[in-house]
Amino acid sequence: MKNYFLLIIFYLMQTAVIGQPDESKNNVPYTGPIIDMHLHAYHADANGPPPLPFCVPISTMIQHFDPKDTWMEVVMKASENPNCEGLLLSPETDEELIKQTVGQLQKHNITAVLSGEVDFLPDWLKAAPNRFIPSLKFSLPADEMPIDSLEAIIKANNIKVIGEIGNQYHGIAANDPGMDKYWELAVKLDIPVAVHLGSGPPGAPYLGFPNYRVKFSNPLQLEEVLNKYSGLRMSVMHYGEPFIDEMIAMMYTYPQLYVDLGGIMWTYPKAYFYEYHLKKMVLAGYGKRIMFGSDSMNWPGLIGKSIDIINEAPFLSLAQKEDIFYNNAARFLRLEIKK
Repeated sequence: MKNYFLLIIFYLMQTAVIGQPDESKNNVPYTGPIIDMHLHAYHADANGPPPLPFCVPISTMIQHFDPKDTWMEVVMKASENPNCEGLLLSPETDEELIKQTVGQLQKHNITAVLSGEVDFLPDWLKAAPNRFIPSLKFSLPADEMPIDSLEAIIKANNIKVIGEIGNQYHGIAANDPGMDKYWELAVKLDIPVAVHLGSGPPGAPYLGFPNYRVKFSNPLQLEEVLNKYSGLRMSVMHYGEPFIDEMIAMMYTYPQLYVDLGGIMWTYPKAYFYEYHLKKMVLAGYGKRIMFGSDSMNWPGLIGKSIDIINEAPFLSLAQKEDIFYNNAARFLRLEIKK
C-alpha cells in the first residue's frame, strides 16, 4: 500500500511538471520572412545633424533632469558623449541611410510598410521596389487638403496605407472632427490606416513638438471613430502605450483593430516591455493582432535589435513569433506573399 501511494505521488508530481509551460521551448528564433509595419522614409538630418547617437533603450539615455537647464541642451550634451550600451550612430547622408536600411531588409528578409512624403518616397522605393509597401505620411494641420486631391495622390502613387497619421504631435486627438472626411476616404478606397498613439521622444514638448500631449496616446479616443466607420481597417502604431488596459479593451470591443509594436521594444528596458506590455496583450488573447514594427527612423541598426528583442521574449512560442513577425500583418494588409 505504501508503494502504491508513492507511485501516485510520483505520478502527480510528473503531471504537475508537465502541465507547466516550458519556456525553454520558446528559445527557438523565428527566421522566416518578416513584415515591418513601421518604417520611415526620412532624410538623414530629419532628427538633427548626423551622425546622431542612439542608446538602446532610449529611456535610459538621460535618467534625470534639472529644469535649471533646458532639455535641448541636456540632450545635445548627452549626444556628444553618450554613455550607454547598444550605441548606434545614424548615417550621414540620405544615400547611406537608404543603403543601410535596404541592407537590413535584405539581411532579415523583410518587406516594410514605408511611411513618407510623396516627394521623397520614390527615392526609397527605387532602391528596393520589392522590399517596400508605400504608405503616405499624414498629419493635421500640415497635410490637410481637399479629399479629391488626396485621393488623386493615393491613386497616382499606388499608396497602400495612409500613415503614419501623426496628429498627436500637433495636439490633435484621433477623434477630432477634422479627420472625418479622411476616415471616409479610407473606407471608400478600402485602404488601411496607421495612427500614432504612444510615446514620442523623451521630452517631446521641449524638442520641437510643443503641442504633443501624453493624453492623446489613449486609444479610448478611437471609440467613436470605429463606431462611426465600422469598415475602417486601423492599426495603432506604438499600440497606444502606456495605456495597455485601454488598448486591450478596445481590441476586445473592436475585432478589426490591430496594433504594431513600433519602437517601444527599444524605448524601455526589455524586462518592462515584456512583462507589462507585450506579455499582457498576448495573455489577453490578442497575439493574432499584434504586428512587428521597427520604427528605425535614422538608425537602420534598430531593425535587427528590434527583431532580437521579439525573438528573445521567453514567453512567446515559435508560432506566436511567426504571427507577430508575418502572419498578422499579411492578414491586416490582405497580402498574398509567398513564404
